Amino acid sequence: MKTGTIVLTSLILIGTLAEVRAGNELIGFDQVEKRLGSEGFRLLDVRPRGDYDKGHAPGAVWVDTKAAQAIAAKPGGFTDRVAWQAWVNSLGIGPGSEVLIFDGARQLESARLWWMLSYLGLEKVGLINGNFPLWAKQKRPISTEVSAVEPGKFSVNFRTDRLATRADVLSALKTGQAAIVDARSKPEYTGERKMSERGGHIPAACRIEWSDLVDPDGRFLEESALRTKLLELGLKPGEPVITHCQGGGRASVDAFAIGRLGHPTRNFYVGWSDWGNATDTPVVEGAEPGKKD
Repeated sequence: MKTGTIVLTSLILIGTLAEVRAGNELIGFDQVEKRLGSEGFRLLDVRPRGDYDKGHAPGAVWVDTKAAQAIAAKPGGFTDRVAWQAWVNSLGIGPGSEVLIFDGARQLESARLWWMLSYLGLEKVGLINGNFPLWAKQKRPISTEVSAVEPGKFSVNFRTDRLATRADVLSALKTGQAAIVDARSKPEYTGERKMSERGGHIPAACRIEWSDLVDPDGRFLEESALRTKLLELGLKPGEPVITHCQGGGRASVDAFAIGRLGHPTRNFYVGWSDWGNATDTPVVEGAEPGKKD
């Protein structure tokens, strides 16, 4: 391959990765602290309200994630523009807002909100590399003042390329155009633990349990280690991925981490709660491919 071709290919790959990361930004505590109070910056806190009231980062707005989950759980919820519009604007988010999210659950709830906001069309939304308990442990700024915000003027624009449906998963199984990544635990994957009518996993799905991607303090696995893990599981660089779990949250952690490596990701948000309760979807029980129980 000629030098010019190599350079052009590299630039394309870098540009693609930069585009993916525009909505998968991972920010360290020092950078967060510098942005506190800056114009256009919105810090969201998805911990339980009681924890938020005891102390939070200055300016952080508490988010009622259960309200968002309720919208998502309704039949047709992912196309209910009126409901999503009212919910997202209650957070004081505008079209140019830069949003970062804190939680106390090793990114589980932060990633869910990240995915929801990105699905609604927010471009500048990312996660903080570490959870709030670590922020407090490091004696970073903390406030007990409840942050009041004016209603935002963000216009919802559903990013359907972020969401996968049952039909999309079935199509991926038939065409091989996307890898299926299961974020659940091993007992759920093998069918030993059933959380729906049927237990097991989607054929050909590889398992990357969400908790393996973050440490106890909510810091993400180093990219080089994650890249190696994906290659060992057979995922090709840049290959499209559909993530899933039981009900969206764990799959959001996987979608965030894998997306940062340049894989276009979609979240089969309803996940096994849909697939495992259907009667006509293919299901496999037993050990993971290449592994013994």
